[in-house]
Amino acid sequence: MIRSYGKNDLEAMVKIWYEASVTAHSFVPASFWASQKNAMKETYLPLAENFIFEEHGQPAGFISLVGEKVCALFVAPEMQGRGIGRTLLEYAKTLKGRLCLKVYRENERALHFYEKCGFVAAGEEIDEYTGCMQVLMEWERI
Repeated sequence: MIRSYGKNDLEAMVKIWYEASVTAHSFVPASFWASQKNAMKETYLPLAENFIFEEHGQPAGFISLVGEKVCALFVAPEMQGRGIGRTLLEYAKTLKGRLCLKVYRENERALHFYEKCGFVAAGEEIDEYTGCMQVLMEWERI
């Protein structure tokens, strides 16, 4: 089930974000992600339009949008591979006619995922916080 988030979801969202980030981004020190927890909880997530994928009454993943930008798409590591990320992304596509996002180039699994979901690479840039290369990706309804 997909639903809008509530403030009571913030702790679970930060936990999912942190665990999934550490798992998917072995090329970034875990200490970096740990240092960002408060900013995620207090600044980034509250400013976004967030949707939760709930399973058995618990958040299993979420997507965060700011306009047409996908700022976050994370699924709890133990829940990955079940179609939750794709379901959240398809839900966002129904809300928007166009989506864009950034994904680390070294995160090949995510790059392939987004390509399978219809996103195309539109450029690259270095992430100012990690120094890692990011691929800018776009999707547009035809």
